[in-house]
Amino acid sequence: MSRLCKIVVAITAGIAAFAVISVIALPIGLHYYDSATKKALLRVVAQQLPPRSSMSDMQEFMRRHTTRYAFNDLHGHDYSGFLPQTSLDRFLFDRGVQIVLYVNADQTFRSADVRVYYTWL
Repeated sequence: MSRLCKIVVAITAGIAAFAVISVIALPIGLHYYDSATKKALLRVVAQQLPPRSSMSDMQEFMRRHTTRYAFNDLHGHDYSGFLPQTSLDRFLFDRGVQIVLYVNADQTFRSADVRVYYTWL
């Protein structure tokens, strides 16, 4: 086999490996990383905010754990805020992690959710 042919085969194999990593391995890895993030944050919420916690407790929680947060009293009645971005988050397609605290009609803590956003597009 000629040297040029070997180079073409090596380049083709490299492109194929990159495609497999990009299309299959990267999304699977991000899914597991996001899932671990959600579980860890929901565990923190469960430890620090018992059911029916007050608005001031929720506000203090958001102040401690997020960079910016707001209470939505028009639609849904929830506190939502974004965690500080790490250098890994910025590297991972500008990843943003949001904590949402849902509030009962009597203005007490009901439940929480964690959402992960990728804003690189």
